[in-house]
Amino acid sequence: MIVIGHVDHGKTALVRALTGIETDRLTQEKQRGLSITLGFAHCRLPSGTLDLIDAPGHEDFIRAMVSGATGARGAMLVVSAVDGVAPQTVEHLRIAALLGVPVGLVAVTKADLVAHSALPERLRTITAALAELGVAGVPVIGCSTLKTGGVDALTAGLNTAMQALPRGASPTAAFLPIDRVFSLSGMGTVVTGTLLGGDLTLADAMALQPGARPVALRGVQARGQARDVVAPGERVAVNLRGIAVKDVARGDVLCSAVAFGASDCLDVRLSLLADATRPLKHMQDIRVLFGTSQAVATVRLMGGGQITPGCAGFAQLRFKHPVTAFAGQPAIIRSLSPAVTLGGACILDPQALPVKSSDAAHLAVMQAAWAQDMVHIANALCAKGRGVAQIEDVARISRQSSGHVQLALPEGFKQIDGGWIIPQSALEAVGADIRARLGGFHALHPIRQWAPQAILHDRAVADVVSDHVETRLIADGVMRRQNDRVALASHDAWACPTEAQRVQLDRIEGQIMQGGVTPPDVPTLFDAPDDADLLDLLIDKGRIIPMVNIGLNQRLVFHAEAVAQAARALAAAFPSPAGFTTSQARVALATTRKFIVPMLEHFDAQGITLRNGDIRQIAPPAQ
Repeated sequence: MIVIGHVDHGKTALVRALTGIETDRLTQEKQRGLSITLGFAHCRLPSGTLDLIDAPGHEDFIRAMVSGATGARGAMLVVSAVDGVAPQTVEHLRIAALLGVPVGLVAVTKADLVAHSALPERLRTITAALAELGVAGVPVIGCSTLKTGGVDALTAGLNTAMQALPRGASPTAAFLPIDRVFSLSGMGTVVTGTLLGGDLTLADAMALQPGARPVALRGVQARGQARDVVAPGERVAVNLRGIAVKDVARGDVLCSAVAFGASDCLDVRLSLLADATRPLKHMQDIRVLFGTSQAVATVRLMGGGQITPGCAGFAQLRFKHPVTAFAGQPAIIRSLSPAVTLGGACILDPQALPVKSSDAAHLAVMQAAWAQDMVHIANALCAKGRGVAQIEDVARISRQSSGHVQLALPEGFKQIDGGWIIPQSALEAVGADIRARLGGFHALHPIRQWAPQAILHDRAVADVVSDHVETRLIADGVMRRQNDRVALASHDAWACPTEAQRVQLDRIEGQIMQGGVTPPDVPTLFDAPDDADLLDLLIDKGRIIPMVNIGLNQRLVFHAEAVAQAARALAAAFPSPAGFTTSQARVALATTRKFIVPMLEHFDAQGITLRNGDIRQIAPPAQ
């Protein structure tokens, strides 16, 4: 529980009276009687042990107050019976509300300085003032740290309040925002913070973010005792192995190495205070405080424009350096000058990718993230991702584990290789579109056995979806593929030629056959618009064999019978293991170098001949 309120209202003295622990550690604090950093203590109550975080009450230390509220499930507001509600009372209440930290109890200190008869009216006045600030229905207890028994009623009130504290936003794994870094002799670097998310143990694989720096844990303490396991919500001191104090800063995060990352872009929902002095404008620089971090960011409002006081909107926060947060984490936004609180933010996606402010699909993802409907989030991410989304993205934005998402998504979603999900209806639509595209191509070009795979490309569909659907269609016997060519399995181009085209087929095949090992050049075979397709049909049927003379950059075609006859002729002329040169093969087949070179290369590729430098031989029969 965080202890908040105006400076000099007695927060530190009250914590000392409740716990016996002095939270002012610094010489400067003791000399000035003014807390300037967070103080930590704990007290034992009938319902358990309560950690208390003493927040500085001066306006110059708002960052410390925000840091202290990280992980706090509730707040105890301290108000002086003499001074009543003061400026920092209001500021702290606003920040606590923006961070989602409810006030569970109001301690009215210095009650001994008010006449006994006047105290009830004074408490009523403070209660009424706090109600106007949104704090109502919680116990308001007068107390004094100087009078014997002055905190007994407060202790009982804390015990009751502790049992009613709600759970705030929490990450899915161990997440420790660091508020102190120091070194102890014989131990090395120690960091402290309030643990969020999951349990922390010595064996956990942890990292320091930003930077994904792996670290080992030498020891863990909570409330001054060495522990094997620390639970979320507890104050923790962690002794790190192998990292220097200078390499860790307040605001860094010690977290599960596999669960969190850093980003210079956060998706957020911003809300401005009703009495903010001016609107928040697109591309305005602001100070953002979250966890124990603070950084300057540029606000990119979705849709541009501005957010007026009392209103809310979606935005991306762009930072100059990566920051680490978790989905659902609250934040405070403040103007740079004057340094005043403008409002709050909820971090929707801590690892967002930058988008244009006009990106409607991304805005839909933000809206789904704010609504926290997993199916809505999955659908929005799929719509933005050209039909598909990563399970880990759905999990991060819906604030769940990947395993939970896999189990919780309804049957309307299909999981495919690589950790992707896609609506089943979208898969079926892509399959229908592929069949339609191929059917349309075959209708326009019936004598083409194959269609180029490029015709299936749809820029609105992710490649992983297209690949998955095509693979399934092939496995189901609906489609076939050959290299970069595809066709419906039901399409038989050989059955489609007209009578005139069949005459052309016979003519083309006859000319090539007649040429033997010196066939005519391909262009001379064509005298009708469809002749090239007819030649490809003969090639697909295996009756014509295409070859390429690389040196001449020329496409050649041979009849399959001519090629087979040439192989037999070479085997007869140069029985294995006799060797022969290209020139000898050319003479044996009575052809030219233009044809013999690609033909021999074809024989090499088919394993009919074996080449060793400039010499070839007929491959021996397979055993």
